[in-house]
Amino acid sequence: ILLLAPWEEFFLATAKDLPIGKAPVPSVDPDTKKKVERALSNVEMKNKEAAYQAWVGYYNSNKKVGKDKYRLVELANEFSRCMGLDSPPAIPKLVLGKMGLTNIPGLRSK
Repeated sequence: ILLLAPWEEFFLATAKDLPIGKAPVPSVDPDTKKKVERALSNVEMKNKEAAYQAWVGYYNSNKKVGKDKYRLVELANEFSRCMGLDSPPAIPKLVLGKMGLTNIPGLRSK
């Protein structure tokens, strides 16, 4: 099984030689959703912060997703909400500078 977010579907065009078929997105079972939320609440904040920063770095380097920095930040902040965070974690200013993301609205720096 290959799970792709909507903004990752471009990958399918790069793998035309593989027998990959699309399947409809199933509805989420409410009980399963609660279990996932409970599990995420047990993940340490430092791990969520590291995951957020890694997510931003990975997709920032992706030519399809990272070229629109504002959209990148929208998606990153959606990812942080999916981890159960009320606000996105701050990223060191030096790191944001190296990623070319200084002064992009929606990103927090420390």
